[in-house]
Formats: sequence, structure tokens, C-alpha cells
Amino acid sequence: MRFLDDGPLRRSYHYALRRSESYVTESERLIRDSVKSVRLWRVWTFMGMQDVRVRFRRSLLGPVWILINLSLFVGGAGVVYGLMFGQNLSEFLPFLVTGFIVWGFLLSTMTEAGTAFIVAEGYIKQFSFPKQIYLLRALVNYNVILLFGATVIIVMQAILQNVRLLGWLEAFPGLLILNAAGLGHVVVSAYMGAMFRDWPHALGGLLQILFFVTPIMFPISVLQERGLDLIYQFNPLFYLIDVVRCPIVEGQFAPLEHYGLAILYVMLVWGVAAIVARQLDRRLVYLL
Repeated sequence: MRFLDDGPLRRSYHYALRRSESYVTESERLIRDSVKSVRLWRVWTFMGMQDVRVRFRRSLLGPVWILINLSLFVGGAGVVYGLMFGQNLSEFLPFLVTGFIVWGFLLSTMTEAGTAFIVAEGYIKQFSFPKQIYLLRALVNYNVILLFGATVIIVMQAILQNVRLLGWLEAFPGLLILNAAGLGHVVVSAYMGAMFRDWPHALGGLLQILFFVTPIMFPISVLQERGLDLIYQFNPLFYLIDVVRCPIVEGQFAPLEHYGLAILYVMLVWGVAAIVARQLDRRLVYLL
């Protein structure tokens, strides 16, 4: 008992206890704010749709530019890479475009999301909405662009006469996993982008390198033939792309282990997101 009465030890014990209680309280507050944000779905859905309108404000064609740019990409890079790798264009073009569109979604959740809180600074400092609605707002924006991209894929498959309606239904679980990962990316990037303004630029450079070693512009068979399987086997973004692309392009579910690895990656991202949010949420107003 005399040992427990020791001054320094007692102070350390009480300090650790307070830290533990503070951790629980902060975590509970974040969970309450997140639940409240989900209930305010009309707010962040409206704001996300407004962001899409603002992006194409005063544009003659508006969102149609997304379709035009993707069509030019298909006609240029798609044909060149298809012929270079000796691929059947009717199968390779949907493969290429689907991978490119999903990659664009992932890229947005990791780079553009770095400004999610910064562009909402006025709202955050004037209104009492939970901060998480601005994260969901960004995700709505990126999903609308993803939807336009899906339109291009459907039109292309119709032209090539290889539309797989069942495959689009089978892609739904992959899209859920993709959005779960995307929201985790948004959380991390939004908080880190508010603290470090160079975050989107630095991460964009790293992702540009990762793009060229991810099977997007080429099928994995090209890597397998050259004994370079490790390039995609240890790339978690490949699995996020494949669980969406494989059903759409091939009309069947991706390998089961790809879903497992994609879900494992989502769990890891959300663990990091929880730590980052807990550390920076209360300080966010002062970081803006």
C-alpha cells in the first residue's frame, strides 16, 4: 500500500486514467457527429450536387465534357495500347476505360479530398453542422463523376455488343467496397490536407508513379508472362479496381481472395482514419 501512495506513481496513474477517459470521450463524440451527419443526408447530398454544377458552370456542354474526354481517351490511348499489347479491342477497351474511371475515383478521394475542409472553411466557422458532412459532400461529388464514367462504359459495350447486364449487378458489392475505401481516403486526406497544405500535391506525385505500375493500361497477363506478378500482388489499389472491373468487363465476380484483400485494405484505411480524425478534429477550426 505504501508503494501505491508514492507521489510520482500516483500522478502517473491519474494522468493515464485521464488520458484514457479523454480518448473514450473524444471517440464517442466523433461517433455521435458521424451518426448525426448521416441523418443530415439531404444537406450533404445537395451540397455535393451543387459542387458538380459549380464545376461545369458557364460551360457550354457541362458534364458532357466528361463523356467527350473519355471517348477521346478510348480512341487514342485505348487503341494504341490495345495494338501494342496484342489485345482484342472489343475486350480491351472496356477493361482499360473501366480501370481508368475507377482509378480517377480513387485519385479524387486521395488528392482532391485534401481540400474538402479548406473549401468548406466558411461553413465550418459559421454553422454548427458536424464536420463530417463535408466529407460526405466530397464523396457525393466523386460518385457523380463516377456515374458519368459508367455511362461511357455502357455506351462503349453497347457499340461493341458485349454488354453484360448481370455483370453490372455483380459489380455492386465491389462498388460498396470501393466507396468504403474512398470514404476512408477522404477522411485521412481532408484532415491531413487541412494541416499540411502540400498534402494533395505530394500525394499526387506518388500516385502518378503508382498509376504506371497498376494494371490499368495493361492486363495482368502482361506482368505474369514476364514474371512480374509482385507488381500487382502487393498493390492494394489493384484489388479495389478489380472487384469493380472484373464483373463489368468479364461478367463474373472477381476471385474471392481479391474481395478479402480489398476489405482488409478498407479496415486498415479506416483504422488510420479513426486515429487521424481523433487527433485533429478538435483542432480543425484553428488549422483553417
